[in-house]
Amino acid sequence: MSFRQKLRISGGLLITGLLAITGLLALLCPVAYRADRHWWSPLLVGLTSLVYLGLLGITYWYLHHLPPRTHQWVGWGLWAVLLTGQLIIAYDWIAAPRADLYFVHQQAVALLNGDHQWNAYFYTYPNNVPLTLLLAGVLKLGRWVTGGDSGVWLNLVQFAWLDTGIAVMAHHLRRQVAPLRANLFLILVTTSVPLYAYALNTYSDTVVLPAVYLVLVALFRFRRAVTWRQGLGRGLVLGLLLAVSYLFKANFIVLTIAVLLGLWLLPNHLPRVGWGKFGVTLLIALCFAGGMGVNRWAQTAAGYQADPNQALPALSWIAMSWNPAYHGDYNKQDADTVIAAPTAQAKTTLAQEHLAQAFDQLGPSGVAVHLFRKAQLFLATGTFDSFQVNSAFDRLPTAYRRHQPVCEWLLANLTQAAYCGLLLINLCWGWVQWRRRHFSAGFWVGGLFALGLTAFHVIFWETEERYALPLLPLLLAGAASSFRLPERCPVRHPRVWSRTLVASFSVLMVGALAWGGVVHTRPVTQLVDAVSQNEGRYYQDHLIRLHAGQHLTQPFTAPVTLNRLVVDPNRGTRGQLTLETRQGKPIWRSAKRVSLANVKLPDQPAGTYQLRVTNSGNQPLAVVTAPANYPLLPHALQQHPHQYLRFVARHAALAPLLTPKRYALFAGLWVLLTASLGAWYVRWWKKVTN
Repeated sequence: MSFRQKLRISGGLLITGLLAITGLLALLCPVAYRADRHWWSPLLVGLTSLVYLGLLGITYWYLHHLPPRTHQWVGWGLWAVLLTGQLIIAYDWIAAPRADLYFVHQQAVALLNGDHQWNAYFYTYPNNVPLTLLLAGVLKLGRWVTGGDSGVWLNLVQFAWLDTGIAVMAHHLRRQVAPLRANLFLILVTTSVPLYAYALNTYSDTVVLPAVYLVLVALFRFRRAVTWRQGLGRGLVLGLLLAVSYLFKANFIVLTIAVLLGLWLLPNHLPRVGWGKFGVTLLIALCFAGGMGVNRWAQTAAGYQADPNQALPALSWIAMSWNPAYHGDYNKQDADTVIAAPTAQAKTTLAQEHLAQAFDQLGPSGVAVHLFRKAQLFLATGTFDSFQVNSAFDRLPTAYRRHQPVCEWLLANLTQAAYCGLLLINLCWGWVQWRRRHFSAGFWVGGLFALGLTAFHVIFWETEERYALPLLPLLLAGAASSFRLPERCPVRHPRVWSRTLVASFSVLMVGALAWGGVVHTRPVTQLVDAVSQNEGRYYQDHLIRLHAGQHLTQPFTAPVTLNRLVVDPNRGTRGQLTLETRQGKPIWRSAKRVSLANVKLPDQPAGTYQLRVTNSGNQPLAVVTAPANYPLLPHALQQHPHQYLRFVARHAALAPLLTPKRYALFAGLWVLLTASLGAWYVRWWKKVTN
């Protein structure tokens, strides 16, 4: 066995091991601390993932028996379903730009209006400058097409870009593997909740997501090139894709490393193979150099000049990821301390001190525990932060908003079960390939990317669930490429065995659902945001000072009932709140000196209101607001145009996620589905064994 073969087999074994570890983390300990997430028990998640695999098996069996001509029509039908769902979601779900997206959107609109003065945020976080320039171009095109800055336009552009990657991979599977695999892939994509959630999120995660498919297909095409002209053309496409991905998301450098390893360790058909590999490697390097040059030129033309004395150094991200008080995620306290340092050298020195303090505090055993916590945060949650990545929506179906806690509870757990199922399929594929001592190029290169991304965030960098999102396209394509119906083990009495297995599985499902009923029918505090304008605190502290007796008035529209008001949380602000009609007639008034962080009031129906914040004390009162050149809410503060109060209006209720009756209905439907799958399995077993 050659050295290259040993490297390929060793890499494939590491990839399979990563899949096994990820599956255990996803099944046993998905992250719950970052959100009010009520996960099902591991037993119920595991059984539901088997139900998911059973449904996938039935789908595969029927697709397998379709004639070739029918597969084409099925493919078109699946595309129609996918596009129809995307159009509905693009129109009815419009996310409000918050946190980093707030600054990106604000700056993009400013550039369109001819203002080339960049916010200080971009000198601290220069990684978001390319995204801002891209968004400005998309919004400019949108103004030409739609006549305004429409959130629907952005949603449609993002869905279209995501569909580009999906279409390329589906076409590749249809031509190179089988039409069955392409249709199975489209079914998996259509039922993947995170893809819809991130298509509504105008950030770099969505920009680079299709690149995983585009790069893998471009690499496949390059390896099939037989002439220098084909090799150079396809190598150029590959280099451009890698360079552009890196410019928008720096952690995609690990994709470039994975591709280069694939280029050098996997065979191709070019004449003079060694020179061909060297030439394409050089071409990729030139694409990176050219891409960075174009990026600098575009930034300069837009009026941006990087300042190293203001940028948050790379070491700061590493240091905050090792803070033992967190799971490796971003924390504002560490970042603000480094940002306040005056020079690049001072920032680096302070980050070094933070890192040294973290390791001193952790010790050897603490380092191991912290690595586990970071791996848990990065790998264990199959939603990839889908339900928190957009913290507020300018438009949301009222029925969904009213039942948002229940909808997200159900969708999150089903998504987690599907994630476990996808991991199991890919794990079995990796195991089969390892036993054969041969790994497919797509599995190997994609798996190296997954290994590199995991090492990058778990060992070195700050991590969040969303950073693992590029693994989802790999799991979807891998499952579609490798899914097989299980082989039937030879037994003496197959009918007895099959019925016993089905009965045992049904009993386990009933038991898991019964135990879940005890947990999920307990009353919990359900929070539904009627209005959420949470800008004004992150990075900036934009304050309006009210003297004694002065007030601010914020108009807003609540699409659902509200009974809580949160104004300027985390600051301990005290004052008086008054809820008024749009005409200024008082409806409710708080006491004169109350904490504005969580004010209770009687249930108020959906409608249009005004919220008045009054300084009822003798000392000046500082209230956080956010300036914006696009509407953060339909109406700005009455006294300050283009500024918006930082507040949340929500409805809080102590109630179970599902009442006992509704949970019984849910459990009954789930058991019925399980029994139906079991009946199909017995029938399939009898048909094959007879």
